[in-house]
Amino acid sequence: MRFLVLLSPFLLTQCVDQFGNLTSPFGPQSPQPYTDQREQYRSQSRDDSQEQNQSAYERGIADARMDSSAGLLKSFNRHYQSYTPATQAAYQAGYDQGYAPTLAPLPGAQPWQPQSQPPSPYAGAGSPPPANDPAYNQGYDYGVRDRVGGRPNDPGAHVGSYDPRYRRSFERGYVDAYSARQ
Repeated sequence: MRFLVLLSPFLLTQCVDQFGNLTSPFGPQSPQPYTDQREQYRSQSRDDSQEQNQSAYERGIADARMDSSAGLLKSFNRHYQSYTPATQAAYQAGYDQGYAPTLAPLPGAQPWQPQSQPPSPYAGAGSPPPANDPAYNQGYDYGVRDRVGGRPNDPGAHVGSYDPRYRRSFERGYVDAYSARQ
């Protein structure tokens, strides 16, 4: 009898984990799934984070274009108030994407004239994307799916499905595919 009395505190400590939570004496059990409310919170947090990164990326592009047109040197740190530590990478990627030094035309250069050729599949998109541009190809796939599925022409509906650094390329592919005739 005395043995059981001495053994009971030891047995009780085996039913509590290191954080003081009760555990089953019959071994670990699978964790409980998230409640609907917790899963909604997690989903909303992910969406908020993606929206913040997209917003920081777009602010980076706008700030870079403003700096470039003003003739300022390329430095995203100048706009430290436009991003947080969590969105710095997205802002910097947008800034790098949007900064293009203004180039004066060469003396004697002729303005660009359209040539009489069949329309390019990249019409209105500037220069054609590289042959192996994954963001353009992904956008093209999404554009075809939306057009065939009868959904509206909205590349913004797929924000978060692609790397925000390649937004322009994704949107070009999407618009090209959506407006293509079969």
